[in-house]
Amino acid sequence: MPLFKLKNAKRAGRLVRRLRSRAYRLIRAEAVFLARKLTKKALRYRAMVVIDDVDWESLKELLMRRYGKKISKLLLSGLKRFVKLLVTQLQWYGVPYEFKRLYSRKCPNCKHKLTQQKGRVMICTNCGFKAPRDMVPMYWVLTPSPP
Repeated sequence: MPLFKLKNAKRAGRLVRRLRSRAYRLIRAEAVFLARKLTKKALRYRAMVVIDDVDWESLKELLMRRYGKKISKLLLSGLKRFVKLLVTQLQWYGVPYEFKRLYSRKCPNCKHKLTQQKGRVMICTNCGFKAPRDMVPMYWVLTPSPP
């Protein structure tokens, strides 16, 4: 193999490692920033923080199907780091928090499956609940947990 091709291959390898490291640093910095910002808001408003208790395996499958193995690994590591930092800061400052599963396809009133209509509006055929899909998890937060 000619010497110039070997040098180009080494240079490309270093560039890839540098870019991957930069991506991890940026995601880590964003996770730290967002966890700090959320903790400050919770302190200011004396609010309880509800964290979506995600099934990591199903999230991993979803991300791998959509983005591929390397990018999904990057996104999952950032999300896990964010949750860990958030919980650590909430504990440190004494902010109450709770892990709770927040569904967007299940009715918060009667637990039946919601059907999606035009414009991302979710409707329950059982009890008549109606809300935009992005707001359904907020209704799950507001419903009291069983003892």
